[in-house]
Amino acid sequence: MKKVLVISGHPDLKISTANRAILDELAKKLPDAEIRRLDELYPDYQFDVAAEQAALEKADVIVFQFPFHWYSVPGLLKLYIDKIFLHSWAYGSKGKALSGKKLIVSTTIGAPEALYKKDGEFQHEPPEFAYFLERFAILCSMTCAAPIYTCGMMYVPGVSTPEVKEDVIAKAKAQAQRIVEAI
Repeated sequence: MKKVLVISGHPDLKISTANRAILDELAKKLPDAEIRRLDELYPDYQFDVAAEQAALEKADVIVFQFPFHWYSVPGLLKLYIDKIFLHSWAYGSKGKALSGKKLIVSTTIGAPEALYKKDGEFQHEPPEFAYFLERFAILCSMTCAAPIYTCGMMYVPGVSTPEVKEDVIAKAKAQAQRIVEAI
């Protein structure tokens, strides 16, 4: 059985609907997976590098789960990558700790999918924004699965309707299932 590590890069899961629902669903579907909620583990953004590297080393499959922020990963996940994936450990001539592991990039996108088309407002499709994570995986000698994403995942308490919340949760559960299938 593959050892799965899920890294939640949401900066504040207490206010999340979609990412929290995905993580909850993954916990049900993959009870042996380790789910590391960075916002809870490191509210001060001071990572325990040795603990994080040890968790990554034990995994066969690593899932980055995060909300799409400014066409990229949230600052918390970017800092995690910067601080944990060090030269001579993750990459470089001596950096082979992650060699052969599989990376799955999973993100939730608030805007509707119609905006993420060549002729849409953002002029690019969501997988194009994952290019740097694909290159990151290759640099670390990992394989990278096709990005998993869902658009229209915006729910604002007190503004959105209960039906919108139900729709976001249903789409989150479907995304969690796609993650399970990609593992």
